[in-house]
Amino acid sequence: MKSSLAIVATVLLCAGASLVGLSIWALPQRSEQMAADPIVLGTIPSANHTPSAFAARLHAGSVSPPAMFSVSNFTRKTVCLVERGAALTSRSRDFFAPPDCEEVWPGLIRATTWTQHEDGSVTISDPGGATLLTLVRGRHFSYEVTDIPGADLALLMLP
Repeated sequence: MKSSLAIVATVLLCAGASLVGLSIWALPQRSEQMAADPIVLGTIPSANHTPSAFAARLHAGSVSPPAMFSVSNFTRKTVCLVERGAALTSRSRDFFAPPDCEEVWPGLIRATTWTQHEDGSVTISDPGGATLLTLVRGRHFSYEVTDIPGADLALLMLP
């Protein structure tokens, strides 16, 4: 019984000594709590801060990586590859169609912008902003043309 009482007393004494030590150690820290940590402060942008062009392009590239699509015209039985590039804005991306895509869909080689809408549809437009194709999401990673009656055209994302 005496040994268990000695153990409990020792534990309480050590706990009390630890509490006193931590209290003393924390006293100088309280005055420093008002000062901001320079490392953390440097990562928080100020209200009037505008990101550099490099930072904006880096962010855009990480949000929207380039993707390759095969464009298939089932009526003409032709196929070509197009590229959806990095983000231009939160909804728009670069778009490139090589010259061989003219056989797949006339005017597709003029396309420069891929715009994703909130409803999931996509508009492919030329440099003047004129819509060349409007696509809706199909199954899995495919898109199908909806705005041109009789057009049997589909885009399939490649791995």
